[in-house]
Amino acid sequence: MKMHDRKLKILYAIVKDYIETADAVGSRTLSKKYNLGVSAATIRNEMADLEELGYLTQPYTSSGRVPSDSAYREYVNYIMALKKKTSQRKHDIESNVASKIGEMRELLHYSSKILSEITSYTTIALSPHIEGCRVESIQFVKISSEMILAIIVTDTGVIRKPVFRIIGGIDSTTLQKITNLLNYKMKGLTLREVEQLLLREINREASELEKATIKVLPELLKTLEKIDEYDIMFNGTANIFNFPEYNDVVRAKAFFSMLEKKQAMYNLIAAINNDGISISIGKENDFDEAKECTLITATLKNDGNIVGWLTVIGPTRMEYTKVLKDIRYVSAFVNELMNHKY
Repeated sequence: MKMHDRKLKILYAIVKDYIETADAVGSRTLSKKYNLGVSAATIRNEMADLEELGYLTQPYTSSGRVPSDSAYREYVNYIMALKKKTSQRKHDIESNVASKIGEMRELLHYSSKILSEITSYTTIALSPHIEGCRVESIQFVKISSEMILAIIVTDTGVIRKPVFRIIGGIDSTTLQKITNLLNYKMKGLTLREVEQLLLREINREASELEKATIKVLPELLKTLEKIDEYDIMFNGTANIFNFPEYNDVVRAKAFFSMLEKKQAMYNLIAAINNDGISISIGKENDFDEAKECTLITATLKNDGNIVGWLTVIGPTRMEYTKVLKDIRYVSAFVNELMNHKY
């Protein structure tokens, strides 16, 4: 006979509790310890049915019930099926995340999306300012007489494609020479360090090409500063409504208002510079609007350099064990992918 979900849920709770305590289990105990969504009276009736079906026995007239061999078999089958399902889920997540390895921002965004799905919380992904990254390559493309597209790739996979203006324009041949010069000069340096290097050289005998480069580079850096103040991505923002405390319109509004303050949120998370997982609870958060929340953050690193952060945010009444397990799993896999790729 196939049991409906409520009976199975109660049976699994009984087996679990009996394994942990070795005491006969009563309906009142189940009602208090487990969120079964039904009253103690309903649990009592279901337990009586389970006894008739041969899944429970009652050692004494007034005592609770204990599982039979049939109950243990049902529970073991459930555990094995759950393990298989979890293993398949992990395989699906890893395959999908691995497919996004091409570009760091995309990888972070997708990893945050996956983390939101498996935790049912709001998640945040941050990538670091490009100004602090080592540039792997740069390419300039002329798109009009004065407008230039720059394609910048860092050693950690961060890509930016700013468009900036050079007053008076610059010819395509010179632009290509500037590209070649920068790719030669900036090996292992940041854009800011390249600019400082060229400025030092121009104080001596700089070539016409280096002078043209000094004309281009500051304009590129000014544009990057405007578009790269923060790079922050949110996923699962509606998940906050999963929690009863945010059924309060005032609290829900405050939560969304907090997320809108992107620069403050970026500063809060990017200040974390430790390896592994960081947890900030309620008043431990420097940002006032986050003082009723918990943030669990994984710092992602490649060759010792920070390449991003993944954060789970929710009420302080958070499922810490589950969230820590999930964020450790996702961040460890992302770190492994990044260190293999870059």
